[in-house]
Amino acid sequence: MSISATSNTSSSSLLRISGMASGIDTDSVVKSMLSSYQTRIDKANQAKQTVQWKQEAYRDIIKDIKGLQEYFDPLSSKYMLSGNSLNINTAASDDTSIVSATVGSTAKSGTYKVNVNQLATQAKIEGSTKDSLVEVTNLSNWSGKVLDFGSSGSITLSAIDTAMNSSNMSKLASDINQQIASNGTLKGKISASYVNDGTHNYIKFTSTASITLDGTDVDGGTTVSDIGGSDLTINGGISSTSKLVSDLNFSAGSIKFTLTNGSTNSTVSLTVDANTTVQNLIDQVNSSTDGAVTLSVDTITGKFSFQSKDYGSSSNISITNDATAANDIVNELGISSTTGIGKDAIVAITEPGRSEVTTTQSSNKFTLNGVTYNLVGVNNATNPDSNITITANSDTVVSNVKKFIEDYNSLISKINTKLTEKKNSDYAPLTDAQKEAMSEDQISAWETKAKVGILRKDDYLSSLMTQVRGIFSSPVYSSYNSSDTSAGKIALSFGKYAANAIGIDTSTDYTDGGKLIISDETKLKTAIENNIDDFKKLFIGASEAALGTNEPYVGSEKYMEDGLFKRMDIILRDYVAAPGLGEDGTYTLSGSMNIFVNKQYDYSSSGSSGKNTLPDQVYKQTSSISKITRQMSDAETRYYAKFTALETAMNNLNAQQAQLSSMLGTG
Repeated sequence: MSISATSNTSSSSLLRISGMASGIDTDSVVKSMLSSYQTRIDKANQAKQTVQWKQEAYRDIIKDIKGLQEYFDPLSSKYMLSGNSLNINTAASDDTSIVSATVGSTAKSGTYKVNVNQLATQAKIEGSTKDSLVEVTNLSNWSGKVLDFGSSGSITLSAIDTAMNSSNMSKLASDINQQIASNGTLKGKISASYVNDGTHNYIKFTSTASITLDGTDVDGGTTVSDIGGSDLTINGGISSTSKLVSDLNFSAGSIKFTLTNGSTNSTVSLTVDANTTVQNLIDQVNSSTDGAVTLSVDTITGKFSFQSKDYGSSSNISITNDATAANDIVNELGISSTTGIGKDAIVAITEPGRSEVTTTQSSNKFTLNGVTYNLVGVNNATNPDSNITITANSDTVVSNVKKFIEDYNSLISKINTKLTEKKNSDYAPLTDAQKEAMSEDQISAWETKAKVGILRKDDYLSSLMTQVRGIFSSPVYSSYNSSDTSAGKIALSFGKYAANAIGIDTSTDYTDGGKLIISDETKLKTAIENNIDDFKKLFIGASEAALGTNEPYVGSEKYMEDGLFKRMDIILRDYVAAPGLGEDGTYTLSGSMNIFVNKQYDYSSSGSSGKNTLPDQVYKQTSSISKITRQMSDAETRYYAKFTALETAMNNLNAQQAQLSSMLGTG
């Protein structure tokens, strides 16, 4: 006899008196009576587990398909649907200080002779220097001569090598600084540096005090003659755009002028106060013209310049000062010419096997016959020509194709295995009771065997494989006509036997399930090197034909005119969505197989109104388990109630019997 308060699968607790009067093992009997319910629950759980394993297997394959789709994803380094991915040409320049180049697949191999006569320039208006610069035209005018700084003192320069070059210019600047350092009056107040603006050589003086360099020849030819006879007031220079414009002789008040860019006029207005900087002026110009004309300052030479955004001879700008303004921008910046016109690039190019052609371009970067030239310098008498060498190399393309085939075959092998592996019916999903009697390792080993064959002869995978294999069995057309399929094919074909075959074929071993092999690498290289255009059409060509309403892609005009990779891209999208979406194998909003594996439609109470996707099937089994569990709980309650009534009746009977026995014993 036992007395227990239990709650098994029931949602309520009740006091159970088991076998006190009857001697029946009530719990065992009830459990036996409920076994049919438990069997149904176990079967539903096993069915649910099977569907969930199928989901896992699908998602694993979808993840691998997404990996192959990287070859069709423009954001991936593996992308192969662009012409550049199959480009066999490389370009090299023998003088990148003059010209460099990139090359497309249509460019002819060989050496291209390039002579740059003139670079394209922007329209430009330039002011004079706002720094203390002295142009050096001849070092003999400085060697051993006197620099007179008026009342501040003078220095005598050392004799130097007078050959004009950057090394000697640097030595001159160094000597000036050494002589200044030895002069007690000038030391710490003035310094010199060598400046080259690309065309001219200068000595730049910078001072922390008001010092004037005397330009008159007071010593009978012993002073530096390059100063030109005029005094030079040495200032602090423009070391940055934070310099105040008041230091450049701008007065308080307004700056106002008009910039004309082509036919567009822009008015620039700025109020000058004690805090107005060069950067404020630059920003005002740039914003007023929306960047079409910009103002900049060269902190090395101290020159301001306005320049157009556009290059070429069609680019022109002009500046007009507003007479009502307090400051005359033209005078203050030392602008001698108020108009500027851009220049075109002029370059002579001799392509392999052709005569020299001189071309005029509005930009320093342009493309001719598949070669994109980038001009950065001008040829001269000592360097009259630069050479661009274009080399065709099929090895890179072959390597890219091999990588694709390797990844493709890996996916095909995995899917074929899933489709053909046989299921062992002896290994069903384990019930909870079975798991309780097993170790974790035993459970893992069992479930590994139970998952084998889960996708055997699966409809989605079988359909996918049929369509993917069919990609390579249908020729690619430049123009497809279903009434005459012998015409309109491109010059190259998939396979190894035909004269125009590219040497890539499907394996003849049926157990490979349609893997690709390179049967003749020589043919592959020949096709790439001799007919790259048709090679691209064969793999990445894209038809301009449109699909009709509800017209299937496979077999359509578009399909027949699309390249092999393009066909695969579209087919895989139909199954698992676009490249880059759902890369982890989880749900995305498109792709029939993706939706089947991940989309739940059914949320009904019955679990039978969905589209039978795998999530719907899981939901249906979950609903079934809940329903059977409730039925089992209700039955358990009824059974225990009946046994409790039996025990009560037996107790009453026993009590009556005891009372009767007692009465008879005393009678």
